[in-house]
Amino acid sequence: MEIKNYAKNSRLPLKTLYWMVSRKIIHNPLTEEDVIGLKILEKLWGNREILRTQLARFSRKRRLALINTADIATKWERYAFSRFQNIQPGKKLAMNQVIDEIELTFGFVLQASHIKKLYQIRRKAYNRRYTMRRKNNS
Repeated sequence: MEIKNYAKNSRLPLKTLYWMVSRKIIHNPLTEEDVIGLKILEKLWGNREILRTQLARFSRKRRLALINTADIATKWERYAFSRFQNIQPGKKLAMNQVIDEIELTFGFVLQASHIKKLYQIRRKAYNRRYTMRRKNNS
């Protein structure tokens, strides 16, 4: 069975299945063994107790960083978020600089839709920094 077909009726995201193929955990097309393993994984997927034990191994700082970027889909977007998040207070980071860094690091040219997403990421990072500063000053 092809991974795309399996993902249509599965709790496991297609991106996760492709990640598993890239790490040679499962095969595409799926073998009978792969399907059995994925059925077990589906029973555990998203279980709060399992997530709690996995996250407990991370430091508080790492857990918060993971939560802050959980809704950011791609590596280049997470990179941009961390660049905007980590600039010194009072300093500005030019959007053109971040665009050039992303294009050089990740090897693709940002389209208009990517740049629009980049502005949203910058706003999110700046809002998060502002909120953290207000909490620390209270």
